[in-house]
Amino acid sequence: MNINMTSPNFPARDRWNDRLVMEVQYTGPASYVTGGDPYTPGSDLPAGEVFGVYGTISDGTSVRTAWWNYATQKLMFFVPNTNVQVANGVDLSTFAGTLLFTCKG
Repeated sequence: MNINMTSPNFPARDRWNDRLVMEVQYTGPASYVTGGDPYTPGSDLPAGEVFGVYGTISDGTSVRTAWWNYATQKLMFFVPNTNVQVANGVDLSTFAGTLLFTCKG
């Protein structure tokens, strides 16, 4: 995952009851893989299991909606006007935005 945890705009960590909450700046992959962007606990974020991801990324003209596949622990993206997952191999590297992750610390 291409996550920027050094952004001065957001605190690195916060909590909602027993959930670790992180707002991060995310840039899409150069070649999206059908099924989603895999998450590596502790490497991609300073957290364990991810429970949900909320937000959108944009290239300034169009947006892609983030959806967390809990079963596979992968971040998937969908095209809002078609409700179809981004196709395999599509370059999302020009898409960026702020995503909210809820995790287990």
